[in-house]
This record gives sequence, C-alpha cells and structure tokens, in this order.
Amino acid sequence: MNKGIRTRLLSGTAAAFAATALVLATSPAHATSASTSVGIPGGNKISVNAWHCGFYTTACDWKASTKMSGKNPGKAKWIQNRAELQAHGVSVSIKISKNPEATLTMKSKSLGEVRWKNTNANISDTHGQMRPGGMTTYVSTKSCGSAKITNSINVSEKCAYAGAA
Repeated sequence: MNKGIRTRLLSGTAAAFAATALVLATSPAHATSASTSVGIPGGNKISVNAWHCGFYTTACDWKASTKMSGKNPGKAKWIQNRAELQAHGVSVSIKISKNPEATLTMKSKSLGEVRWKNTNANISDTHGQMRPGGMTTYVSTKSCGSAKITNSINVSEKCAYAGAA
C-alpha cells in the first residue's frame, strides 16, 4: 500500500474515533435509567422512573418520578416519590441538591433520601444534582412510588433502580 493511501486511511480512522467520542460525550442516550409500572383498579397505571447521568466529572443530574396515567380517576388523593441517591466506592461522600418542595434527609455520608408527596395530583417528581466525592466509582438512583388513589384503592411502594447491579 502506498504512503498516501495509508495516510488517508489513518486520518479517516482518527476522524471516526473523534466523532464517536463526541457523540458519547454529548448524547443523553448514555444516561442510566430504570422504570417499573403496575396496573390499578379502574384501568389506571402507576409508573415509577429513575434517571441520572451516565458520565460525570464533578456533578451528575438526577430525576425521579411517580406518575399515574388514566382518567378513572384523573387524580390521586396523594401520590409520593421517594428517591435514594447514593455514591458507591471506598471512603465516599455525596452532596445532593433537590427541587424546593421536596425534603432531603441524609441517611449517611454517601446516601441521601429525597421525598415529595403531592396531593390531588397525578404526578410526584423530584430532580436535582449529585456531587459525589472521595473515591466514588459510580452513583445510583433508586426511585420508589406509592399512592392513595381513592379511599379504597392504595398502591404500596414500588421501586425502580438505576445503577450498577
């Protein structure tokens, strides 16, 4: 193979690697997410969702939600989301921000719980940012939802876990 062809092939390969790296660094498709859902009497459905960034350097956005879909009834008496945000590794810590209506309880240096109960609504969603410290190898988001649909229909807590298994 002559030198000119080899040079063009190598520069084309380098450009392909650079384009792939750019897509991986900017694409939201590389987020970590999980969801679960359960049907409830009347035809409605409760969905619980967990999401956080796939890659981070100093901070990682997160979201968690519990949502009721359907119109029988259109709103629950109350619907709640409880998110556990955790840093994993050796000697780790985490700082967590959250939306103003939610409450944050730090269970340990590396585990925080964000909770929000919404009344007369069909959704309870929380969001914020995790700032892992120490020697964190990965973060996880566990989203758990429950609801009181009517006086006679209750949905016990169901969870979705986004993180390493």
